[in-house]
Amino acid sequence: MDVLSLVIFLILIILAFIRKINIGILAFGAAMILGSVIGISDKAIIGGFNSSLFVTLVGITLLFAAVNSTKAFELVSNKIIRLAGKRIWVLPIVVYVIGFILAVIGPGAVPPTTLVVTLAVSIAVSSGYNPVMMGVTGVLGLMGGRAAAYTPEGVLISSLAQEQGLTSGVILPVFVFSLVTTILMAIALYVVYKGYKVKQPDLTFAADETGASKNQQGSAFAATEEKASKNQIIALLSVACMLIAVVIFKLNVGLVSFLLASVLFFFNIADDSASIKSIPWGTIIMIAGVGILMSVVTEAGGITLLTEQLSKVMNSTTVAPFAGISAGLMSLVASGLGVVYPTMIPMASELVSNVGGGNAVSVIAAIVAGGSIAGFSPMSTAGALTLGTMATMKKDMTKEEQNKSFFQLMLIAICGILWVGISAAIFGNLLVRIFG
Repeated sequence: MDVLSLVIFLILIILAFIRKINIGILAFGAAMILGSVIGISDKAIIGGFNSSLFVTLVGITLLFAAVNSTKAFELVSNKIIRLAGKRIWVLPIVVYVIGFILAVIGPGAVPPTTLVVTLAVSIAVSSGYNPVMMGVTGVLGLMGGRAAAYTPEGVLISSLAQEQGLTSGVILPVFVFSLVTTILMAIALYVVYKGYKVKQPDLTFAADETGASKNQQGSAFAATEEKASKNQIIALLSVACMLIAVVIFKLNVGLVSFLLASVLFFFNIADDSASIKSIPWGTIIMIAGVGILMSVVTEAGGITLLTEQLSKVMNSTTVAPFAGISAGLMSLVASGLGVVYPTMIPMASELVSNVGGGNAVSVIAAIVAGGSIAGFSPMSTAGALTLGTMATMKKDMTKEEQNKSFFQLMLIAICGILWVGISAAIFGNLLVRIFG
């Protein structure tokens, strides 16, 4: 059944790509069929629905649709683009650095994800860069900074390492490995998406009948001398309140977003009907359906089969690369911070011992990077938010574009997992020796 589950998932991806059908709808049906074959009840199949991600995604996209209706994000992204001037190539760097700083200053990768993705996609839409590339670049910045010593991830990593007797020389090499790995991947994405061909947008056009002007990519700009309106300021403050509530008070980001959106609607800062219509329901169905199917595939043993096959080829040289790949595969269906790290990091020293050599810190570094990099998957929070934000900001985004972006994010996640294995093999041990 484990092989069958993987085959069905692969066939589903091919069918959705060929027939241009929302893969989420197909996934719901496939989950029911596969569940019946392997003896999983309908109730258990529905139980695979990620309600937390659903609330987060709907709440955040509703809040940001409300904020976006005031053109507040457009205002911020346009000002960043103007500051860049002719140095349009600096924008991907700015997006990465924003993500890195917001993670490394203390909260880690999870709380700032929404803001970073939204800002990155907004800048991409306004400047002409590919939104998928920019969204992923921003998240790479978050992942590059998440393993700092005082972030939640850093504290967890240090604690799990100490339980294995690794009391020093751990967190710095793990942090540097994540930083180097994500920077190199961001550069590769820039090349693959031909970011070097993007030209500076023309921000000086006559206003149209709505008072906005447009650049050559069709993005609306308020005017050459943009000033924030009262509604835009309030809308941006609502985003700041959301971050404070999540980072400081540890409240659920989805529920907080619903609350703040309701405040904006109540005081007529934003229009509730237009904002609700702007929620990317097709994207949400896509994410929910594939998530349920992946839970059935996991129950059938598909992910375990992949991990076991990888573990069979481990030796002292390949233990770190394959540990990183295994962590990435697990992270496709589970939280890196909540599941992958607590599950796999305690195994690092034992894996090294079982294969007769290797470096436990290198294994931990690969696990941390692998558990992060799969977050680009559209079934994970970062990937889902990238898709949702694109659908919210690109009003004319077609079903084919949604499917294409979905597959691109999935492919980036898979390539990222493989890249972690490659980077662990090339310079993992070297960084541990230098910084350990």
